[in-house]
Amino acid sequence: MIQLDELTEPLDEIFSTGNHILDQALGGGIRTGMLWEIVGESSAGKTQVALQLSLFVQNPPELGGISGSTCYLTTSAKLPTGRLKQIADSNSQLSPDCGLDHVHTISISTVPILQNILTNVLPSFIQQKASSPKPVKLVIIDALTELFHSSEKTSKTTLFDRSKDLNRIASALHTIAGTYNVAVVVINEVIDRFERGPAPSSSKDLVYSDKSRWFNTCNSVFGENTKEASLGLVWANQLNARIMLSKTGRRRYIDESELLLPQQQQKKARVDGSSSSSVQQPQVPVNDDDAQQATLVRRLSVIFSSVAPCVSLDYIITHEGFRVLPDDSLLEELKAQSYGFANEESDEPTQIQNNATALPELTAPAQPSQSQEESKEDEWDRYWEEEDEDSKNVDWDALELSLTQAES
Repeated sequence: MIQLDELTEPLDEIFSTGNHILDQALGGGIRTGMLWEIVGESSAGKTQVALQLSLFVQNPPELGGISGSTCYLTTSAKLPTGRLKQIADSNSQLSPDCGLDHVHTISISTVPILQNILTNVLPSFIQQKASSPKPVKLVIIDALTELFHSSEKTSKTTLFDRSKDLNRIASALHTIAGTYNVAVVVINEVIDRFERGPAPSSSKDLVYSDKSRWFNTCNSVFGENTKEASLGLVWANQLNARIMLSKTGRRRYIDESELLLPQQQQKKARVDGSSSSSVQQPQVPVNDDDAQQATLVRRLSVIFSSVAPCVSLDYIITHEGFRVLPDDSLLEELKAQSYGFANEESDEPTQIQNNATALPELTAPAQPSQSQEESKEDEWDRYWEEEDEDSKNVDWDALELSLTQAES
């Protein structure tokens, strides 16, 4: 067994999403060794984000990437190579050698096929590419929910079978992420969320609606909590991070200068004295036809993450990919808890540290006295004894059914 002090390679790596603000919101960018989920309704931009990640992982370290390639697994549609090429050709942050050649794709139609791919085919392929200039560093499944659409009537048996399949898939994904140090991104869909009445006062269990409110949905804008992530809490418990994309119905006239950080705006003003707009929209709509030209604004929310706090931000989709709209209060908040946020006075681009040691130093707390430690240990012992006693009386079959009955 290898000891921690014997490791010669970093435990994980981080690559940029292609947007500086989103990188900070995610704890520095997309981290390998983790299972990420991007969930949202149709046309929210889930595939757009996945395509952009599959390109930016190819960037060299000096541009925020990790010189990796992508395995892109599709379930219901083919890989949109036209859109992928458009992003690669138009996004100036990408290295010239980033493109379709390093995005490997395969189509999957059933759950058993996916399990076989994850257990046998994909590990072998990753090992084969390990010695190449661009080893596999990102695996994307677009979209997992498509494999679980069924016309069968929902029953206890079907729920049990689905839970078993999800656990097997998640186990295989975590094995791939941990063994080969790759990032795994799974695209998921949403379902309608229905409010239920309060649980009986005598019940000690946390009802599904309460759990879903914390792990399956978000409330950053009005109407956003009408949808929740599909596949239930069985799947949510397997994730390291969940990101929800939402359509807001809002439109804005966006100028290119709005998408730049303050120091980038100052530098651009010094160079040409003006801010050119790639959107080229008038500032005030004249009529309804003009109003239709305003840019559609969407909302991204980090519902939970093991490496970053919960946060929400606006973004748009352009020909270059997704672009986050800066918010002064959000920037200050992210700067206070960031991992290597750029100095506003510096003109140099931010360099992302591709290892786990880039975290800020923490001051060690004062050591408690022996009596305090013993008191805490006694308190936790009592807590777990009580929890264990309560768990003996739980009807686990009924609980599993209640966790997923919202999707019936």
